[in-house]
Amino acid sequence: MRLPVLIPILFITYVAVGLAEPKTIAVSTAFALFILWGIKKGSEIEWRDLGLDIQEEYINWAFWIAIGIILLQIALLRKVPLLEPAIRTHLNPRLTALTYFLGVPSSTYLFMKKKRYALLYPLAVSLYAYRTPILVSVLAMAFAYYEEARERGRLSRVKLAGLFGVGALLLGAVTYLRGNGLSSLWVRFQSTVSVLDVIVWRGNWDGTYRGALQWAGVTSYFKGGYSPRGLVAKFLYVHTGATITPTLLGGMYLDFGVFALIEGFLLGLYYGMILKARHPITKAIYYSTLAYGIVGVETGILDLPVYALFLIGAYILYRGWRGVRGR
Repeated sequence: MRLPVLIPILFITYVAVGLAEPKTIAVSTAFALFILWGIKKGSEIEWRDLGLDIQEEYINWAFWIAIGIILLQIALLRKVPLLEPAIRTHLNPRLTALTYFLGVPSSTYLFMKKKRYALLYPLAVSLYAYRTPILVSVLAMAFAYYEEARERGRLSRVKLAGLFGVGALLLGAVTYLRGNGLSSLWVRFQSTVSVLDVIVWRGNWDGTYRGALQWAGVTSYFKGGYSPRGLVAKFLYVHTGATITPTLLGGMYLDFGVFALIEGFLLGLYYGMILKARHPITKAIYYSTLAYGIVGVETGILDLPVYALFLIGAYILYRGWRGVRGR
């Protein structure tokens, strides 16, 4: 099975198990089908993987800079968010975003190159006390290992389970130290699906924010103001400074209504093309964006570092497609 197919499958499963309303399930099913359609069409497009001309030395530097930023933020706070989760709000969002942008693809690339110190990244980023970057990092490495081992016929379920075990331990530690139990995760799961219900029922069929919500994922990092999840909270009349995750579809639907199906198709088109990656850097971008897509089933794809990784991947695909057309 092609790994990107997991995204629409997990999304529709997430919505169905969360007991969404029939209208929400219908829209979500159409969205998932458009992603699958995009994956199919993307896999049929011919392109040549030219990668990016970046020396491994610079990728190594990016990795250690990401680790350094994490340690610097903790030194500035003089406290560890993992031990005192309440201070997470004092982390510098720009530095945190840079940590994710540099750390996820560089650690994935180095892991592919058998540099086992790449595993330091999920360990270090767990100090932020956020679950998402841990899960994204571990998933990206797991996808890299799975595909390479399968191609060589040397897939070790023990090693794969061990990698997921490390991620599970880190996620469990963060959940426990933040004072959250499994029951709170289940409540969050159901509440996120309920948020999507409200978005689909109350949102305009042709869009409410008309692109402003997803664009806020860029502007909020530079100018401040509402973040995309803050705009979701505003739409729900929650005015306490809270941020609310809207699922993969929620942000797109609030922006463009039923035309979010087009975004779903384009997302699938991207994955359908890049799954044929051969260059190590392209593979690192592929596994990183795939991991963000999987995690985005709940959280949505609404953050600047994630946008940046998708743009890099799209640039590589466009250059490779132009290279084939021009030969």
